[in-house]
Formats: sequence, C-alpha cells, structure tokens
Amino acid sequence: MNVTKRRRPVPGGPAIPGYGGDHGNGGAEGAKNLRRFGCQLRRLDLATYNTRTLRTDEKIVELEEEIDKLRCHIIGLSEVRREGEETVILESGNLFFYREGDYLSQGGVEFIVHKSPVNNVVKIESVSTRVAYLILRLTKRYSPKVIQVYAPTSAPSDEEVEEMYEDISRAMHSSNTQYTVLMGDFNAKLGTRENGELKVGKFGIGQQNPRGQQLADFMEKEGLFMMNSFFQKRPHRKWTWSSADGSTKNEIDFIMTTRRQLFSDVSVIARVKTGNDHRMVRGTLNLNVKLELIQSPETFQLELQNRFQCLEVCNEVDDMNDKLVETVHAVGAMFCKTRRRRTQKLSDHTFNLMVVRREMKLHSSTDLTAYRQLNRQISKCMRRDAMQMQMHQSERD
Repeated sequence: MNVTKRRRPVPGGPAIPGYGGDHGNGGAEGAKNLRRFGCQLRRLDLATYNTRTLRTDEKIVELEEEIDKLRCHIIGLSEVRREGEETVILESGNLFFYREGDYLSQGGVEFIVHKSPVNNVVKIESVSTRVAYLILRLTKRYSPKVIQVYAPTSAPSDEEVEEMYEDISRAMHSSNTQYTVLMGDFNAKLGTRENGELKVGKFGIGQQNPRGQQLADFMEKEGLFMMNSFFQKRPHRKWTWSSADGSTKNEIDFIMTTRRQLFSDVSVIARVKTGNDHRMVRGTLNLNVKLELIQSPETFQLELQNRFQCLEVCNEVDDMNDKLVETVHAVGAMFCKTRRRRTQKLSDHTFNLMVVRREMKLHSSTDLTAYRQLNRQISKCMRRDAMQMQMHQSERD
C-alpha cells in the first residue's frame, strides 16, 4: 500500500502490508496455504457510529475506552476527519482502518475490527471518501461483506448523493460474497413503512424526507432490508441523532442487509458517549458456524524476509540489533495471538469523568449543558494525560 505518512497516525503497531488501498486501488487479499483452527461463533455483532472526529490520537484512546466492554466484532465509523488512508494494529490488538474525507480534516470512513477475528479479514478497501468495505472470512462457505457509509448532509447537491449510491453499488458488486451488510450515517429519514413496502419493517419512526425516498429507492434496487425497522423498541431507543438543544431527534443511522433472516436484533447503544450528537447502532447476526481462525506461516516468513531486507541500511551494530528486535516483535504481533498488556493511557481522574458521562441521562436542556461542559473537561484531561505519557516515555528512552 503506497500511502504517504504525514504524521504518526495512531498509537499502536505498524500497518499490515497489503491492507487498505491507495484511494480504492489496493486491498488485502487472503493468503494461500492457510492453517485453520476452529472455534464456535454463534453470533456476529456489527455496529455503526458517527464519531464526529477521530482526528487526534487522544480521541482514538477515548473511543477504545468506551467500546472496551462492548460486545462487538466490527465497528464502522463515519466522519473520522483523519488525513490519508492507512491500516494499523492498535496497541489493544484491534485493527484500525481509515480513509480521509474529500477535504482536509473533514468527513471520512473507518473500521475498527476486534482483535479476535483480525486474521479473518481477507480484504479491506475504500471505494471513495464516503464508502469503504471489508470481507470477513468465517468459513470456506461464509464470507460476509460489511460496507460502511458516510452520506452527504442536506446541503450538498442530489448529484453528490447519487454518486455516493453508485459507489455503494460498486462496493456491493465488487466481490462475490454470501451476503452483504450495509451500514452508516445516511443523513436521511426513512420514516415508517408506506404503501406496503417490503424492505422496511413496521417499526420505523418519523416522516420520510426526500433523501429518505432516495434511500428507499436504492434499497428496492439492491434488495436491501432496513433492519432498524424490523425490531420493536421503545421510542427513546430508536433515535440516532439529536440537535444541539435536544429538541429534534431523528433516526438517520441505519443497518441494512441482503439477508434479513440472519439478524436477531438491531438496537441503539446509548452507553457509548464520546461527546457528539450521534448514538451507536448495533446489529446482531445469528450464525452458529465454526469460525476458522486463519494463520499463514508462508506469509509470516515472507513478511519477515521483506522486513530484514530493510536492515541493510543500518551501519552501526547497535542500530542493527535494535531494528532486528523491533522487526521480530512487530511481525510476530501481526501473526501470533499473544496477550497484550495495554498501557494505561488515561489517569484515574479522566477515567472516572468518562464513567460519569457514560451514566448521564440527557432529558433536558440543563442535562445537555452539563454534558457539553463535561465533554470539554474530559478533552482537556485527555490532552494533559497524553502530554504526561510522552514525558514518561522520553524519560525511559
């Protein structure tokens, strides 16, 4: 993957060679002669979330802390606002892929894949700045495709929206898989089912707007089911976006699929709070398959050989030794499942503030004001924690 690194992208390990793509032209392909180790996977949990920003490393640490106890294998993220396109392994062991938006520090899409099925990601690629997808090989027979989308807001022209749907179609038909899950922030209100629509369930909310009609037409064309609307939830567990004053709440983040019967639930996860105006949506698929955990000794040897070739530029013995140890650890972390000791990045004070925010109930304008004040306080504490960590690391070096 030819990506110009403008700065250290995220706290964690090196990028996985072959993952991602230079603006949709790359991709990670599955390795040959694979070793498979089985374990029963009865359910697959997917989620989508508009983060508003993951531009700084502190925001990634904050998000990982929020999802640490969350049951989820793959999370698609919108509006990450990072620069470039990259795939890395975070210190937690999770895979992190992102693609920049159309403009500097705006928009963009991203995936976070839990460390347990990381080796089963056989392809991850961006089609455009608004559409990215991955393919997860569960068994020889089952390889679902997961597409993450960040749609234009109401301001851009309909032509830009049409281009996005064309990009989604390209992602859906680019590789043959058994079924597809499409999710993300569509900035559209689909509303309740009308005129006997079969692709929408009877538990939608609100009134459909013009962008919602475009989405409904696209679903009909591609054979997609809007899974948010097939599961009955209380009203406060349906909306996914709220205005700044809390007076307007809409459902604009969706999970769709070509195989409706696979889903057993779609719910809003209110406990994940990172200081923005969106809420996470999680879908659960009942699979009950024997997951083939994939490892490849041939790929490991090839990657190690390629890394060793780069050591020829080292002239000093000490530099050579340091680079050798670093290379073996880095490649081993990519292919071997080891227990990782996570560095304590947040102080106890910051962590306690995040717990308070997570438990806050946002029912009134007073609650929202207190929520915004707490967000600013947490951001300030996280910047302080990051500076202290850098100082400790420099002292150890």
